[in-house]
Amino acid sequence: MQKDYITFQQHIFIILLFVLGSSVLFGVNTAAAQDSWIALILATLFALPMVLIYARILKLFPETDLFGIIDQVFGKIVGKVLVALLTWYALHLCALVLRNFTEYISIVALPETPQVVVMAFLLVITMYLARSKPKTLGQWAVISGITVILLIAFTIILAIKDIDFKNLLPIMPNGPKGVIIGAGQIFTFPFAETVVFLSIGNSIKKEESSYKIYVFAIISSAFIMLLAILRNIVTLGVPMSNNSYFSSFNMARTIHIGDFLSRIEGTISVNLILAGLTKITVSLICAAKGISSLFQIKNFEHMVSPIGLLTMSLCAILYRNTLEMFDFLKYYSIYAIPFQVIIPVIIWITAERYAKKKKSLYESQNTSM
Repeated sequence: MQKDYITFQQHIFIILLFVLGSSVLFGVNTAAAQDSWIALILATLFALPMVLIYARILKLFPETDLFGIIDQVFGKIVGKVLVALLTWYALHLCALVLRNFTEYISIVALPETPQVVVMAFLLVITMYLARSKPKTLGQWAVISGITVILLIAFTIILAIKDIDFKNLLPIMPNGPKGVIIGAGQIFTFPFAETVVFLSIGNSIKKEESSYKIYVFAIISSAFIMLLAILRNIVTLGVPMSNNSYFSSFNMARTIHIGDFLSRIEGTISVNLILAGLTKITVSLICAAKGISSLFQIKNFEHMVSPIGLLTMSLCAILYRNTLEMFDFLKYYSIYAIPFQVIIPVIIWITAERYAKKKKSLYESQNTSM
């Protein structure tokens, strides 16, 4: 039976949408304020070495996903602990992103609709994508990615008349501290969250370069995020951006072209939801594969629906209100570091030793023959 792969371009679009996901939803980084664009560039430089580590892990074990690699390298006891930790992170991330979008939809579009209805609607789509063949997710990502890029470009063009570059000044009025804090926050949310992408690493062909996929996707998504952040700052200004729950949506509300084109914020909603669905889907796949690995279930697709329902339950109890959701962002960077940096580095170092030992054993066997 021929294995189902995702193409190089499809992988790039999956990561690109994953990165854009809820990060574009929140908009300007409050710690860096008008210097958010500088913080983003710095965060990208921080992220590149980390994603190269992710790519190296996949390169050492081609056509194998994260949990398969852990099982080979660490054995049962340590391996189960690491799988359990990463599964929890994927499940929690899935619930966090789902809650971000249910809050967004409830506030801007359906304030009278119970959030559980919105959650169920989003989960039905993501569970379908997660249970489908990998190429279905890849095709979805390409179509959605092109749509997202075109919509961002569309809003930038329409916002040109409202641009005021004075909103970018002063640069670093309180020194580099805010920029560094902002860069750290952007590093963990969203760049290093792509650690969960390792769970679909088995869909990368052996001859494909995981390095190129990760680096090209991160740089491309950073560039698009940079345009979106600059768009929000120069049109809204920092005070209005910081006082807005969803600055990208509020920016779109300010766009008016005469009397015939207004209220285009619906395009932003489409933009955000398409990216968000992809991020939820990849996180859901990672959580389902993790549970399947823990309990030795052959087909992770059987766990997608139960994990989806568990995600919805967790999503409902994460926060009491929208303010708590935004407050959690201050602490997320500290919480995420073990899952995004410490555990992957441990896996990488151990995998390098394992691969080297395996290679030496293979060479010694060939020599003796």
